[in-house]
Amino acid sequence: MIAIMNIDEAFPRGKHMGTQSGGPPMTEADRYKRCRLCGGFVDILDLAWVEDHEGPLPHPACDGPN
Repeated sequence: MIAIMNIDEAFPRGKHMGTQSGGPPMTEADRYKRCRLCGGFVDILDLAWVEDHEGPLPHPACDGPN
């Protein structure tokens, strides 16, 4: 049986990780980009983080600037 996820349910972070597909090797610092709306940092290789920051504000408070 296939488990179907609710469309409103968020992906758990760390489960759907991407990989770099070209260019010079990425450092740990290159992996995190600042969200232009909330100012928090996003792990660009983690699909859940990217999707959390694609929508309108408010974004997750744990990602905000300290």
